[in-house]
Amino acid sequence: MTESTPQTSATDAESPMVAAAQKLLNDRMGVIPPLAQTLARRKHLEQLVSDNEREYGTLYADAQAAGWSAEELAQMGATEPTLRPPGRPRKNRVRRQPSTAPTTPAPRTPELSESQSEPQASPTT
Repeated sequence: MTESTPQTSATDAESPMVAAAQKLLNDRMGVIPPLAQTLARRKHLEQLVSDNEREYGTLYADAQAAGWSAEELAQMGATEPTLRPPGRPRKNRVRRQPSTAPTTPAPRTPELSESQSEPQASPTT
């Protein structure tokens, strides 16, 4: 008589565990697509704001070049821009004092370099 025993493979024993893990993973993954969409929209809006700040700074500088003062622009609701176009620096910039320290090292004298490179002669008796 041959006795048969049910044999279970490793994959059969693991399948409930893998299925449970997959369900948990699917539940967690459900929040990622909306997050990714919002992140993409946020990056796009940040780029739009950056472009607008640059344009606003240029137009604000144009208004000042046309004779409008910062006070007059402020009365109209135009605030100082955070980004200004490149150009001449503002008038109230503090100038740095020139350094009094020498910028180049002093030249070496030939006497020092010769005496350091020649070996000392020993006295003969």
